[in-house]
Amino acid sequence: MYENLLSLPYFQGMSKDDITAILDKVTFEFTKFNAGESIYSSGEECRTFSILTRGRMLCCSTAPDETYKVTEEIEPPYAIEPQSLFGYSNTYKSSYTAKEECTLLVFEKRFLFSEFIKHNIFTINFLNLISLNTQKLRNGIWNYTPKSLEGRIARFIAMRCNSHKGEKLISIKMERLAEIMCETRLNISKALNSMQENGLLELRRREIIVPSMEKLMHATGLVKR
Repeated sequence: MYENLLSLPYFQGMSKDDITAILDKVTFEFTKFNAGESIYSSGEECRTFSILTRGRMLCCSTAPDETYKVTEEIEPPYAIEPQSLFGYSNTYKSSYTAKEECTLLVFEKRFLFSEFIKHNIFTINFLNLISLNTQKLRNGIWNYTPKSLEGRIARFIAMRCNSHKGEKLISIKMERLAEIMCETRLNISKALNSMQENGLLELRRREIIVPSMEKLMHATGLVKR
């Protein structure tokens, strides 16, 4: 178990003695979920510091108007919305489902204040990771908007993903995407078909599948090679 914890970004740099000191005083559990089982739901109160340590899960984020959603695969190690433990809203913003049998390491929220915070390394790691996510969001907002429609579509998808790696599934009607892009449905259709011909995505009825988010971002200039 020590090796599993020390491999997680929140515990990097800590010694086994540090981990032992924490585990001696906190209540924690390894919770297992079967494939297809719901882990957390959007709108559910976030009461625990939960880390995916084994297996893969699906993260589904739905637009406020419920006209589209983005589903992405999450691999360990991954902390599930630690930012939702604090701030104005303490509910999960996305829904999480086990894609295969997976395991979560779960700590009660109160132990972050009573025990974890006593260890400077953990505190620094925790703040750095939350800050990193905030900085990525800010950079995404302020980065240039691509001139091509293909690039703008890629940016639309990237801005709504937790991770810019792996496969993504966007469930959206062509008409809705056209409204968001301030384009005609015909132009959207042409751009998507061009991207499909170049192997950047696959089109299905009301769905856009991105096999590799990294490849899409490189090809459309969102990330320099």
